[in-house]
Amino acid sequence: MKTIVQIQVDSLTFPNEEKPALQEIYFDISQGDFIVITGGVASGKSILLHTITGAIPHYHQAQLTGKITIMDQDIAHIPLNKMSDYVGYMMQEPQNQLISLKVWDDVAFGLENLELPLEEIKNRIKSILSFVGLKDFENRMTTSLSGGEAQRVVLAGVLALEAPILILDQPTAELDPLGRAKLYKLLGHLNKTQNLTVILVMDCMEEVLSYANRVLTMENGRIIREENPQEYLKNRKAYIMQKLKNKSKRIPNNQKELILKLTDVTFHYKNSSTGCESINLEIYKGDFLSVVGLNGSGKSTLAKIIIGLLNPSHGEIRIFNQVLTKENLKNIRERCGFLFQNPDYQIFGSSLEEEVSFSLKLRGETKEAIDKKVEESLDFVGLLEYKDMHPQRLSRGQRQLLALSSILISNPEFIIADEPTSGLDENQGYMIMEKLYEFAKNGSTVLLITHDFTMASNFSNRIVAMNKSHIYKDISISELPGHLKEMKEIGLNFTNTLTWKET
Repeated sequence: MKTIVQIQVDSLTFPNEEKPALQEIYFDISQGDFIVITGGVASGKSILLHTITGAIPHYHQAQLTGKITIMDQDIAHIPLNKMSDYVGYMMQEPQNQLISLKVWDDVAFGLENLELPLEEIKNRIKSILSFVGLKDFENRMTTSLSGGEAQRVVLAGVLALEAPILILDQPTAELDPLGRAKLYKLLGHLNKTQNLTVILVMDCMEEVLSYANRVLTMENGRIIREENPQEYLKNRKAYIMQKLKNKSKRIPNNQKELILKLTDVTFHYKNSSTGCESINLEIYKGDFLSVVGLNGSGKSTLAKIIIGLLNPSHGEIRIFNQVLTKENLKNIRERCGFLFQNPDYQIFGSSLEEEVSFSLKLRGETKEAIDKKVEESLDFVGLLEYKDMHPQRLSRGQRQLLALSSILISNPEFIIADEPTSGLDENQGYMIMEKLYEFAKNGSTVLLITHDFTMASNFSNRIVAMNKSHIYKDISISELPGHLKEMKEIGLNFTNTLTWKET
């Protein structure tokens, strides 16, 4: 096969950093390759993609020793605005690439900059939106999209440019399992039928391996090994089984102290789309409840209603035995913790230490107590060595851990976690789940929104499945085996996820 990318990175170092972010990375990419890059949090995966696209050092300042060529062109000599002729790039956070209020305008942006004829732009947009599963979304407001829908809109805009190389950073991090399968199939189809070269960063990726031909594993800024998908899958399965062994847990909850009650709750967005419809839900102290469902089923909307970020158009919310109102919202939130799907929505400090200590300072705790709790909290999530660093210099996974740390440090009674393991590898994912488990075990209450059915099955005592803005099932985990067929009918496949057994 023809070599179209040559990567020779001796080292790449950011200003004021002694340790290189990348070093000794040497490999070629052939036309038609489907390469998956994996590795732990902060292993250098996203930085490598930024380097291949020319964003580093053209946009993000760094000292690059080495050379990268794409189609025999040294990217150091290709203006950044011309890289779209060679590479289509989808970043890890889709919100960072949504630039317009309407889906149509967002997908059209790149095409209009290419000065294509209007009729061709219309045809491409219609075709590509249908291709990514967003038919008839042209007039949807981008602010009303779920995380998974936003991800597919960004992908549509990238694919519409028809670049010969497609680079994607965690493209399915916010997609449900059905959406992931569809996207992988789509990418595989383009790879096989159009000889599109695909370079994809993933952490949890067994589903994509049937389409890939190479797997690169990174650690500490280096590529430590290359395997074919079969070799990687064999080694990974053994590793995951070892991680699952004696780790998955479930808390039986016989308590009857009602923490939350939703009665006939309905919410409609301004564009008339329904977020939640006629929701009736009771959550008890000590529950570890997982809310599952396809993208757009209403999961995140439900969480935002509970915490008072959205006001329902109908129904009543009773939390801690109080009807949720504007007057008591502040006091109720002080007893709750909310972890957003995108950690950047809640990170605002200029250092990790400042971020994590913020709530404790508001409570008037002593400096000695704050310093001790901050060190313990950051140490637990593996970020203590970065406590003086600006949060935006962390990877997406590290920022997720930081957001969780800033919530858990206040010991809330009720935690709502919206996809807390998104963008994390298995090690970090289980670290977060075990911390949430400990909170629930000690009498706190956890509402987990997740697309990870293995996590939901092995840590929850209840499963609430949402479908088309309604609650489809609300069952105890012991009842789940009897509802597998019904769950699968709405795209939720829990088969083979129950690794925990009663003792």
